[in-house]
Amino acid sequence: MTTNRYRDLRAFKPCTLGALSLKNRITMAPMTRRMAPKDGIPTESIINYYRRRAAGGTALIISEGTFIDSKHAHDSFSVPRFETEAQWEGWKKVAEAVHKEGSAFVPQLWHIGRRAIDPIGPSISQAPPQIDGRIGPIVRKMTAEDFVQVTESYVTAAKAAQSIGCDAIEIHGAHGYLLDSFLSSATNHRTDQYGGTLENRMRFPLAIVQAVRKAVGSKLPLIFRTSQWRADDFEEVKFPTPAEFKTWVNALAKAGINILHISTRRVTDPAFPLDDPHLTLAGWARKLSHLPVIGVGSTCTSITLENYKSNNNEPDRVTDPMPQLSLIESGEIDLLAIGRSFIANPDWVKKVHSGKWQALKPFHKEMLSTL
Repeated sequence: MTTNRYRDLRAFKPCTLGALSLKNRITMAPMTRRMAPKDGIPTESIINYYRRRAAGGTALIISEGTFIDSKHAHDSFSVPRFETEAQWEGWKKVAEAVHKEGSAFVPQLWHIGRRAIDPIGPSISQAPPQIDGRIGPIVRKMTAEDFVQVTESYVTAAKAAQSIGCDAIEIHGAHGYLLDSFLSSATNHRTDQYGGTLENRMRFPLAIVQAVRKAVGSKLPLIFRTSQWRADDFEEVKFPTPAEFKTWVNALAKAGINILHISTRRVTDPAFPLDDPHLTLAGWARKLSHLPVIGVGSTCTSITLENYKSNNNEPDRVTDPMPQLSLIESGEIDLLAIGRSFIANPDWVKKVHSGKWQALKPFHKEMLSTL
């Protein structure tokens, strides 16, 4: 008889992180699906898409990025939004469906910034290519009025998420989108209080966190997603040393963040190998900030994100998730987020927990055509 190595792992046992009580430590990562109608309201298909992952055993469902306004935050109207009463009512139905399966639901609040149809950012620049491959327009440098408008949009969306019963809120501050573009010296060339030094480049993202925290009070958990890389430069390293990374994650903790979501291309890769040959970026975040962390990046898939995006037609294959799950066992991360493998396998948790990871289906791009 084959012994099931996965059955008694910490990853599949209940846990409590502050106000979040979870049935296990597996999270569904936010993944843009572009399946919403133009009104931005989640459809029955979207509701069932999240419900199936919760029913499959996932403890924490983080939504696809939801645009906080239709002014500058969006790159199309195919992504659901978190802006109007009707949209909030749609997300309430998603949350209720997830809750009925015993799972927690978290909307991800997203402003796309430099990649938007009408792009804004810290500085004037050439926008990255649009989603249809066309050359993007020139990014407009944000004014004082823009800072107010964006802050108000985040606050309105956060208060709505709290009012409809979401279990936490995730602020998307990674991958070169609006908040992350302020952190990067490659995209932030400002000479005022929002540019130049790391302290100044952190100022606007931290102001958003502080505004959201003030709006929702002290009890609702806030998650912040951060990364070294951006979508138009997978090799970017915003924080070249542990000291600079410490400054950032400690500032997030002080501003009111409860959980850090550390987005990497491979969650098991060492972040600063000259300082520690093994510790991952999520592990560094936990060590330096003393906050719980979610780790994410290429679990159960042989193709990393940059290879998937390059359209090289390399066939994906399912890989053993034990190296990633072992990060939970060792205490290096608190939660493991699964991305593309959850597209292929709504019942990922049940299969892996039962020791049947080899029965998982490999992800392939055609799966993105339906929910």
